Amino acid sequence: MQNKLSTRKATIADIPFLARIQYESSLPGMERCFWEDILVGTQTSALQFIESMLRAEASNWGNASDFLIVESQGKSVAAAAGSKPNSEDYRPLSLSALDKISKDLNWTQQMTTTFRDHYLQVWSDDCRPAWLIPHAPWIIEYVAVLPEVRGQGIGKFLLRALLEEGRSQKYSHAGIAVINGNEVARHTYESIGFKPYQAFYAEYFAKQFNFDFPGFTKFILCLN
Repeated sequence: MQNKLSTRKATIADIPFLARIQYESSLPGMERCFWEDILVGTQTSALQFIESMLRAEASNWGNASDFLIVESQGKSVAAAAGSKPNSEDYRPLSLSALDKISKDLNWTQQMTTTFRDHYLQVWSDDCRPAWLIPHAPWIIEYVAVLPEVRGQGIGKFLLRALLEEGRSQKYSHAGIAVINGNEVARHTYESIGFKPYQAFYAEYFAKQFNFDFPGFTKFILCLN
């Protein structure tokens, strides 16, 4: 199938598809999107919120223009974001854009406050926590292949294309992370040359944040 694949940069017209990609990428290892818990009390689905976040260009982990899309016979089947990490806020959302998102989603002030409180409970009020420090100048996020076409090498095709993009921009290393327990992603990353760099385990989050999370492992790859 790989000889039928092509890549292109995403545009704002792709936001509904990119929202699904972000949603799918958050499921392995957790079996649910982390936005769902944060959105309790807002009457908003995770997909609705992600679309609004992308429209507001409020994602610190990759906005629409950072995504590379894989197409098969003209249909979008996979995507991931590659970008220079935000040096001011390592968390997924730029809270400075929350009012814009709130207006877009027609939230009440109470809904906005509820969301902000839930967000800070999960991600803390420290915008640069130690466990989210970027480990490379080119970070790949939100890697996902649509469920109906998995197992055909599309993920590797996508990642190699993103690595070439990083090389073309003269970055020295690429970084990526996987939730502990997601062995499919781990195997894919290691098969194209990523090496484990740093791991945070469930015990770390239970002790530091009283948070039930399996942890994650950061991987790195030299682009030279």
